[in-house]
Amino acid sequence: MIGDENPKHETKSPPPISSDVAVVDDRIMAVATQAASSTPISQLNVTKSSRVHIGPKFISVTQTVRNTEEIKELPLPRFIWKVLKNTSRVERSLCAAAVSALIICIALTLYFTLSAKATTDDDVAPHPWNISRDMWLAKKYNGSEAITQFVPLRLVIVQHTVSAKCSNFITCAAEVRIIQTFYLEKQKYDIPYNFIIGNDNRVYEGRGWGIMGAHTLSYNSCSVGVAFIGDYRELEATDLQINRTQMLLDDGVRRGFLHPDYYIVGACDIRETVSPGINLYNALKKLKHFDHSGRFKHKTCTQIYAMIESEN
Repeated sequence: MIGDENPKHETKSPPPISSDVAVVDDRIMAVATQAASSTPISQLNVTKSSRVHIGPKFISVTQTVRNTEEIKELPLPRFIWKVLKNTSRVERSLCAAAVSALIICIALTLYFTLSAKATTDDDVAPHPWNISRDMWLAKKYNGSEAITQFVPLRLVIVQHTVSAKCSNFITCAAEVRIIQTFYLEKQKYDIPYNFIIGNDNRVYEGRGWGIMGAHTLSYNSCSVGVAFIGDYRELEATDLQINRTQMLLDDGVRRGFLHPDYYIVGACDIRETVSPGINLYNALKKLKHFDHSGRFKHKTCTQIYAMIESEN
């Protein structure tokens, strides 16, 4: 060795120890060749990586703040689009479903709110409570007969239509037209009731006063038929419906079509039927002229009027 005066004590330096570190696709894979992990790295191989920096790195705070501000200043549509691009397809599907459900809920809420308001605002009728045939747009029919016997009438028979419930003048007038059309087409005669009481608490003229109805077989010539729209096995009659019925009958007395001492009965008091429904039947009991005896069942018109006359 050059510069060494004692060749017997010749020493050799240990071979260089190297550790290879390979960075492939941004993942660091350390390969120790001849030393433990604490051995200094003498060789570093980096392959295809843009994220590795060797040596000190300085980051500008101003640049970082500026980048943050640029993100904040993005318009809302672009910001939403940027967020959506960074989500998975499943996440986007769930987000779309949630937004759709929210829109539907808002739309339904607005619809029912506005519909309820429109229903209240549009419930305007040509008359406060007494709706004539012309008002509900009845079809013309000239085949009904006038009542000539048992006048003035002393029997009022109440029943229910067991048809769809209505809520205001427009829907109740439509329901009365449906009932009339059914009988005109299927039975070939006019609406069978003399008067109809709507769920809007109005009285709708059917055949009217002095005209024979077709509501209760064998009793049409000696009675006035009043029908309440709906099924009163479930529905409850309102106080206003009952009051308007009383107003109708008072008008009949004033005009001479109804005897001052008339009787109100349910159809079930005359023949075997559930009409007018238990709820309406109980409500009718509040009326002054309601007959609580049940004595007219299965009696003829002649027998009923004879019973009434014998009491006076």
